[in-house]
Amino acid sequence: MGKYFGTDGFRGEANVTLTVEDAYKVGRFLGWYYGQKTKADRCRVVIGKDTRLSGYMLEPALTAGFTSMGMDVFLFGPLPTTYRKNKRPFHPSPTALDRS
Repeated sequence: MGKYFGTDGFRGEANVTLTVEDAYKVGRFLGWYYGQKTKADRCRVVIGKDTRLSGYMLEPALTAGFTSMGMDVFLFGPLPTTYRKNKRPFHPSPTALDRS
């Protein structure tokens, strides 16, 4: 697994050694794994990325994998590295996210 995962996320050459199918499978596995480990009704995951094009390719596949296993996914879009490194817990407010 160390071949594909670094300290901050996926590692590999986009669409060569790391494909959308891989991202989907990872999302499904992690959705299943954390679904077994938590007592909450639904697990939540936050996805942040940088501005490389590969993030726009892999994010929807990862999201599809997570949601197919019943997880709630919150997309933060491109974030500065300092924000992602902060690692503070995220507790979404329904009113902050429901802007229909």
